[in-house]
Amino acid sequence: MTFTPPTATDPTQEGPHNGPVLVTGGTSGIGLATAEAVARTGRPVVVIGRSLERCRIAERQLHLAHPGEHAALVGDTTDPDALADAVHLAAERWGPVTGLVTAAGRLARGSVLALSPEDFRAALDTNVIGTWLAIRAVLPGMLAAGHGRIVTIGSVLGSTGAPERSGYAATKGAVAALTRSAALEVAGTGVTVNCVAPGPVRTPMNEADGATDAAAQAAFTAKVPVGRWGRPEDVAHAVLPLLAARSSFTTGAVVHVDGGYTAQ
Repeated sequence: MTFTPPTATDPTQEGPHNGPVLVTGGTSGIGLATAEAVARTGRPVVVIGRSLERCRIAERQLHLAHPGEHAALVGDTTDPDALADAVHLAAERWGPVTGLVTAAGRLARGSVLALSPEDFRAALDTNVIGTWLAIRAVLPGMLAAGHGRIVTIGSVLGSTGAPERSGYAATKGAVAALTRSAALEVAGTGVTVNCVAPGPVRTPMNEADGATDAAAQAAFTAKVPVGRWGRPEDVAHAVLPLLAARSSFTTGAVVHVDGGYTAQ
C-alpha cells in the first residue's frame, strides 16, 4: 500500500470547513474554554447556556478571543426548539453548522442506593438525551453539506466508574456508546463523530462538587500521574484537532484527556 500525501484538490482539505461551530453548555467550564479556542481560529461560534447573565459574559469573552461574529443564546440542550433556534441562527448568519461540541453536563452524585431517581433522570436528560438531540439538530445540515465534525464530551468515569458516581458514570458511558454508534451510521459521508473524555478538571461543576476541598483535591491529585488537576483549556486543546477539516479519518474514537489516569 502506497501513501499518497493530500493535494490541493483533496476533498478532505477543501469545502465548507470554516462554517460555524455550535457549543452546548458553552457559557462556563470546558464548554466556554472550547468556544473561546474555536473563536481564536476565526470560526463563528454559537453557544447555548441556561443563564442570561452567563450568555452575555460568554459572548463578550468570545469577541475578546477573536473579534468577529459570535452569538450566545439562552436555552436548554434538552429542548429541541432551543437547539433548532441555534442551528437556524447560525445558518442565517454564516451558513450550515459544520462543527458541534456537546459540553452541557450535569452531575448525579450518590451511591446506587442513595441517588434519587429524580437526580438520575435529570443527569440522563442533560448528558445523554441532550447530546442525542444536539446531534440530531445539526446532522441534516452536515450531511447535506457533505462535511461535519461532532465532538461529544464524555468522562473517564464512563470507562472506569467510581464510588458515589454510579449515575453520572452511567450517563457518560452512554455518551461514549452513542458517539460510536453515530460515527458508524454516518461513516463515509464526510461527517465524523468523536468523544473527548476528561479526567478530573477544575470546572465550576466540579468545584461545586467539592473540588475546592483540600482533602478532595489531594485525593484526586494522588490518582493522576501528572500530579495535578486538569484545566478546561487542556480539554479544549484536545477538542480543536477533532473539529479540523484534516481530521477526516478519526471517527468513533474516545479520547481520554486525564493526565494519565486511565493509563494505570
